[in-house]
Amino acid sequence: MKGLILSSFYASKKPLITYLIIGLILSIVFAFFSPMMCCFMLMVMLLSPVADNLKREKDSKWMYYVSTLPTHRNTYVKAYFAFYGLLILLGLMIGAIICLIVTQDIMVTLFSAFIGIGMACTYALMFPLTFKFGPENSNVIMLTTAVVAVALFLSMWFFAIMPILVQAGSMSKIASNPLVLVATGSYALLGFIIFVISYFSSLSIFKKQEL
Repeated sequence: MKGLILSSFYASKKPLITYLIIGLILSIVFAFFSPMMCCFMLMVMLLSPVADNLKREKDSKWMYYVSTLPTHRNTYVKAYFAFYGLLILLGLMIGAIICLIVTQDIMVTLFSAFIGIGMACTYALMFPLTFKFGPENSNVIMLTTAVVAVALFLSMWFFAIMPILVQAGSMSKIASNPLVLVATGSYALLGFIIFVISYFSSLSIFKKQEL
């Protein structure tokens, strides 16, 4: 599996560096103006090349070759999710450091981390959808995944965060409200559950798929 992870890394090395630089800039900007989105901006930038990898591998017939290896198809899916998880962790760590340095507020940084985890993990829905409908439909799949991720985020934001924010009057004042911690923590947990479901769904779909 290590070899497959390294293969994914080297296949997307150049775009990853580019997106990392863009993500760092966006993360710093958002840390000043909208710190709760600081972690997510960097994470989503790092995750952007993953969908392109899937599309390229389908075109190059790499999936056909993988299915004949002793590692089998399960290892291929596991490697992709491991690579995806490593990118999430990298974006989370760097984004959290940036947010903490700029805001000097541990709670705001924690909220930002929870929101980043929730949204980034939700984007893992692209894997089972891609394995099911094919990388050639990647544009529609990414749009669908983005709609689901944004819808879940907005539901959490408008129904849980906004009422508290309106009552408090400023972002800094809601940091001490335990309800915000519960709301963002629950959102992160939901994202993680979606990530796990996506993983097992991908294993099932790709294992039965005729390549």
